[in-house]
Order: sequence, then C-alpha cells, then structure tokens
Amino acid sequence: MNENSRHDVFISYSSKNKNVADAIVSEFEQNGIRCWYAPRDIRPGEEWVTAITKALEVSKALVLIYTDESNNSRQVMNEIAVAFNAGITIVPFKLSNEQMSRELEYYLTRVHWLDAVSKPLKENIAALREYVDVIINARNGEIPAGLKRGAAPTDASSDKKKTLIISCAVTALVLILGIAVGVVISQKRDEPPAASSADLTGDAPEPADDEDENVTPDPGDEGALLYEEGFTYYSEGNYTLAYDRYIKASDAGCREAMKAAGDMLYEGIGVEINESEAVEFYLKAGGFTPIEDEPFFDRDESGLDDEDMFNRLGLSYFYEYEYAKAAYFFILGAEEFDSVNCMGNAGITYESAMDWENAYKWYKAAIEAGHPDSERFEKKIKQMEDEGLV
Repeated sequence: MNENSRHDVFISYSSKNKNVADAIVSEFEQNGIRCWYAPRDIRPGEEWVTAITKALEVSKALVLIYTDESNNSRQVMNEIAVAFNAGITIVPFKLSNEQMSRELEYYLTRVHWLDAVSKPLKENIAALREYVDVIINARNGEIPAGLKRGAAPTDASSDKKKTLIISCAVTALVLILGIAVGVVISQKRDEPPAASSADLTGDAPEPADDEDENVTPDPGDEGALLYEEGFTYYSEGNYTLAYDRYIKASDAGCREAMKAAGDMLYEGIGVEINESEAVEFYLKAGGFTPIEDEPFFDRDESGLDDEDMFNRLGLSYFYEYEYAKAAYFFILGAEEFDSVNCMGNAGITYESAMDWENAYKWYKAAIEAGHPDSERFEKKIKQMEDEGLV
C-alpha cells in the first residue's frame, strides 16, 4: 500500500444514495476505518477521474452500496471494473433486490454479498463495519480473533483470486463469530434497495450523534431532543421531516442540528441545494461571527469543531474568490485536525491569491503530511523556486 494513502476503504455509490454513503462513512470513521468517497475527498482543481483512480489504487477494499440507482450507474460500473482488475476486495452492501445488470454480474458473480435489505439500516451498517474491519486486518497481515493462521488459502495465482480468498476467509470468520446483526452473507448476486442523494465538494451529512446511542438526551434540552428526532428521520430517509426537526433544533440553539441542516442544504438532500444558506448554518454551528477586518471572523469558544465543515466553508469561499476567508477555514482544519486535505487546499488558495510565501508553506506541509497529490505540489514548489517567487 502506498505510504501516502490516508484511507482504507473506497466507497462506491450512486449520488442518489448519498445518505447511505454518509451513514456508512460516519460509522466507519468513528471506529477507525478511514474512508475515501467522492466528492468529499476530491480536491479543488483535481480531475475527477484521476482522483478516483488514484484513490482506488491504494484502497484495501471497496464497499459497493448496491441499489437500483448504482446498478444503472456508469460511474459505479467503472469503479468496480478498476477495483476488480486491481485485485481489490469488493464488498457489496445489498440494499435492493433488483436484477443485477450483466456488466456488474460479470465482476461480482463470485463475490459474497452482505444482505441489508431487511433489518434497521443502522444495524446493518454496524455489521458491515465489523466485516470490513476483518478484511483490513487480514490485508495488514494481522490475525483477527477467532481466525487461525492458515485459515484462508494462500496459493492464489492472481490478484482476482486473492480477492475471492480474502472474502471467503472473512465470511468464515463472520460465521464463527456469530455475527447475526441482520446482515446475511449470500453468495448470490442479488441487488439492493434504494437510498438517497449527492454532494459535490464537501463531506457527508450524517450527524455523528450515533457514537453514544445509549445516551439519552436531557428531557429538558429541547434542541437535543429535536435533533435526535431529525437524525432518526434522516436515517430512515424521511428528509422532509428530518430537515424540519433540524431547523427547529437549530432555533433552539443545537449546533449539531445547525451543521446537519447545513449539510442537507449544501448537498440538496430533501431540499433544493442552497450553498449560501448552508454556509450560514455552518457559521452558526461553528460559532463564527463575520467581522470587517482580518481574520474576518470572531468565534465563540462553544462553537462546533468539525473538519468537514471547515473544509466546506473554505471551499465555498474559495469558489467565491474570497481567498482570505477560504484560507482561514482551511487553516483551521489543518491546525485543529491535521487535515492533509485542508493543508493542500490552503496551498491552492494562497497560490490562487498569488501569496507565494504561504502557498509554499502549505504545499510543504501537505507534502510532509503525506498528501496524495504530493508529486504535483512538489512541482509547484520547484516552479516557485525556479521563478524566484520564494
């Protein structure tokens, strides 16, 4: 695996199923499994196809969110083909019973499926996370509890064979451990039911509140209760009621709800895309108050810290050519979360503003942090040096 890789799993999905992708990424990343999915992890100025291909090359596994929409998605088909040819373990997460397209069937005939058509989505996602965690450990050469060394055949003669072997070993382990959270492993190639919507440059909405599912909100905290209701509706795909509860919870002062409402507006999930309104919600969630002079924002210490929100705010201002404000948020993400993405974006922003010294500084930081685009940044640094700009 490439040293510069910052992720373990590639999430392949139709943009119409963005809500499910968001929920999976949230569950995975809260449990230490690093994900790559578009459009969150595509940087400004990076070609879409190149970014996806590079991300697949260094992935340990690909999770396919199989729905009616992804079954008919040319982009999803291309991603599966690349993963198959690279010998990457493919884990289809079945959310639909639609007959699979012939092309997908070609690549996935002998792949084990995780059947998530029945049972609550949240339970199925948790089981998917356990399954993928085993795959990652196996790829890292670790022996997960309950799996004896040599349990999986090792005489594979090709990468594609390795993919099948790992999948079989994982299946055996899941059966041994008795993971019966409702995710039924089937060797057939069925297909999954439908989910929801898409994004372009930021991150995923899925309020991260399911970290502590057993924690009951204070009955007196109206905002928290409304937010919980909104989260439940969102998980069920009822975006109209989810948005309604998030707005009410925001009015009651719940910062998590402000971010969640911003996510829905930013991505157009259940509502029309409205980036300017999304930015307003993000600013409120983070406790930011715009001011005239630099740094252009005062901040309430009780504001929400969220790497993805900072990145989205930066991107929104970047595309409005407000480079100083964009840099402010990218640097927040870089300094508070060591976000390699924000470091690279800060470099791009300063270069666009022709602030060569800061562009040089943040490109260097991104390279040292292992940014996937380090080679491109190194060329930019050399060009600045050659032209005497730094």
